[in-house]
Amino acid sequence: MQLVDVHCHLESRHFSGRLDAIIDSARKVGVIAFITCAIVPDEWELSQTISHSFHEVYFAAGVHPWYIKNQYFEELQKLYAITDSKYIAIGEIGLDAKTDIDIAVQKNFFEEQLAIANDLNKPVIVHCRGAFNELIASLKRIGKINAGGVIHSYSGNADIARQLMRYGFYFSFGGALTYRNSKKKLQVLHHIYPDHVLLETDSPDIPPVEKSGQINLPENIIYVVKAMSELIGKDEEEIADATTQNAKKLLNLNI
Repeated sequence: MQLVDVHCHLESRHFSGRLDAIIDSARKVGVIAFITCAIVPDEWELSQTISHSFHEVYFAAGVHPWYIKNQYFEELQKLYAITDSKYIAIGEIGLDAKTDIDIAVQKNFFEEQLAIANDLNKPVIVHCRGAFNELIASLKRIGKINAGGVIHSYSGNADIARQLMRYGFYFSFGGALTYRNSKKKLQVLHHIYPDHVLLETDSPDIPPVEKSGQINLPENIIYVVKAMSELIGKDEEEIADATTQNAKKLLNLNI
């Protein structure tokens, strides 16, 4: 079984000094690629460095809506200056209605990063919580997203998913899926499987129910595969193959 973790945070302090063992454990369960997502400019260089320490690791760079600072807006222009074959996406970016940062400020950052992604012809990795109407409004203002993108840890309904697919979006699922208590997620999966579904861990955050209360690790992606298999009644190998092919296609992974 070959798996791709399309959303993790290997630059996290929780993994400091442990990455060799963490990556090796994930390899043993079949992970062949990791996308580590830097969330503030101070992390961009570290993510790049990590990607060159492990051949399976690729990186995305952006400003997460939780961590927006006014001075970061000018720093977004530095996203143009990164020249690296392992720099494969703009992210983690997005909109969050449940944070204290003004949604208008978030939209300004989000739409600027969408425009940069279009200029660079890179996909986007998007965080969206409680703000799908605003997200779709931003997409309408920007227009087509040239290289598509991922809505990570997708929490919307099937109708929103259909709208987002028109903009070239895929949908990734992680630890939250393992709680197996959402009819909404089941409905979404039936609409997007197999062509628009991806796997993630969001490690070190959102551990699967089997590892509740622990620091999440990329190796725990196997629990996400198991949960998806149980929910939609598909073989784990089939899910692994479909999601890995989708990741290769969207993120242009040469693996």
